[in-house]
Amino acid sequence: MEVEIIQRAGLSAPLAKTYLALVQNGALTPTKIAGVTGETRTNTYALLEKLEKLSLVKNIGAKKTTYEAAHPSNLELLAEKRRRLMAKNEAVVKDNISNLIDLFWANSEMPGSRTLSGMDGIKEVYLDIIRTRKDQILLRTIGDKGLDRNFLRNHQADRIKYNIHTYALTPDTPKARRHAKDGADVERLLHRIVYPAGAYDTPVAIHVYGDKVAFIAYGEAEMATIIDSPLITSAMRSLLNIMARWLESSYPQPESTFPW
Repeated sequence: MEVEIIQRAGLSAPLAKTYLALVQNGALTPTKIAGVTGETRTNTYALLEKLEKLSLVKNIGAKKTTYEAAHPSNLELLAEKRRRLMAKNEAVVKDNISNLIDLFWANSEMPGSRTLSGMDGIKEVYLDIIRTRKDQILLRTIGDKGLDRNFLRNHQADRIKYNIHTYALTPDTPKARRHAKDGADVERLLHRIVYPAGAYDTPVAIHVYGDKVAFIAYGEAEMATIIDSPLITSAMRSLLNIMARWLESSYPQPESTFPW
């Protein structure tokens, strides 16, 4: 039981047995430790060296090599250090997993997809747009609520920084027309076509960028699905372009900045 507890601090079974032998028996020579644990003398010296580096044992012998265990509270410190390292590694993996997924699907014959839940999953689409560094076509919905303002401001600043243009089909609202007219859209690298208010009120936005299509469900669903497929992306891009052209020719537009 004690060995299992020690192992939870991140030690292997041989390291845990060696440390426990000193806890239970007090100061011992490597030869006696080997006799208690069943390890060879060569392995025991190597294990003691590792434990010493972890500050779990110390050599107290002046003439004759003798080791004693450090206080067991050092195990708690070791476990905490391991926890922080794991959290750091998890953050690094999370920040870079998208690049690995892109590389995987780039060398795979099958289209890839990811479904992400919650507001963090929705934010991942916005972050992926910045990482991809490609212009996007967006079908916006009136229901795209929930993203905090600071996150959106930072996303907008990053789009401008990396010269990422957005070609958006948005609901026809006074605010949309005002931004199209007063130059706010131009400043934000936004090119807008409006559709009649109420024509599309499903709380699902569609982002088309690079070789990806992202569907974001807002409201109670709060989830996002990213599909990585050049063929599917091309189809969605064509459909949204057809919609934009039809709206431009059949529905009164503000000062349109949608370039064809």
